[in-house]
Amino acid sequence: MSDMVAIKSSKLPAHLQGKTKASNVFAAAVSVGGFPVVSIKGKVFHIQRGDERTLVTKPDSDDEPASSLEVVILSANPNKSKVYYASGYEEGSVAKPTCYSNDGVGPASDAEEPQAKKCAVCPHNQWGSRITDNGGKGKACGDSMRLAITPAGMLNDPMLLRVPAATLKTLGQYGAQLAKRGVEPKHVVTKIGFDYSVAHPALTFKATRFVDAEEYVEVEATLRDEEEVIGQIIGTLEAPAGNVESVANEAAPTVAKSKKLEEAEAEADAAPKAKVKVEADADDDEEAPAPKAKPKAKVVEEHDDIDAALDNLDFDD
Repeated sequence: MSDMVAIKSSKLPAHLQGKTKASNVFAAAVSVGGFPVVSIKGKVFHIQRGDERTLVTKPDSDDEPASSLEVVILSANPNKSKVYYASGYEEGSVAKPTCYSNDGVGPASDAEEPQAKKCAVCPHNQWGSRITDNGGKGKACGDSMRLAITPAGMLNDPMLLRVPAATLKTLGQYGAQLAKRGVEPKHVVTKIGFDYSVAHPALTFKATRFVDAEEYVEVEATLRDEEEVIGQIIGTLEAPAGNVESVANEAAPTVAKSKKLEEAEAEADAAPKAKVKVEADADDDEEAPAPKAKPKAKVVEEHDDIDAALDNLDFDD
């Protein structure tokens, strides 16, 4: 393939000097669709690139799954994302959800069937709208947070990682510890692993080291050169039409609906149908807070030395 171009940018004639851009305007010709997505299904890391699904393995191993990833977190959507499947998620399906939101305020413009004008008043977003397999309460519309990450050994390869609802508190604690020391997530290499003390997929985060000077330059270059792709990954920019993402790692299983939800859906079906128009008002309603029956937060020790702090930024315990 290298013989396709027999010229070098260093040989540009004077009239072209400084007028070139290092971008491939024909990228769509070989694109397999969308951006890479990291799956955590079954507490195993896979990377989905279009139709190709690759298991992340341990170094020097072709078939033993890696128990963790070392990445740099490039960016994150500051708002929770939401995903709803009317019939529950079917294992292996890559179909788009019934309704979803990238900002947690209202349905996305290309949502298949918007369920409400605002997420805060949607019956599927209320606590108790989903009954889990063990009889517990949850929400039929699942929460997650979209991160743009890139492997520590390949800092120009941004991909999507959805942090599921069960891990949002842990992620918030991790971010708070970094912010307390004036450290941005892109300044450190983060080790992302699994919490094996729980049955459902839950992630852990630990800062292992600072990025070095060379890595910092590469991270900044990726943030600049891949700005549009990163925006699509975290959901602040719309992805190209036809980009269907696999959402197996965040989708809720098919579960029984609560009586309250069934009544609300029956009432909605009986009401006159009106086309739902997605609004983006400046005074959007805030999401109703969840019940305060929360477990006691884990205590993270204070550290004066930043290196010691990074070594102890671990929520695995």
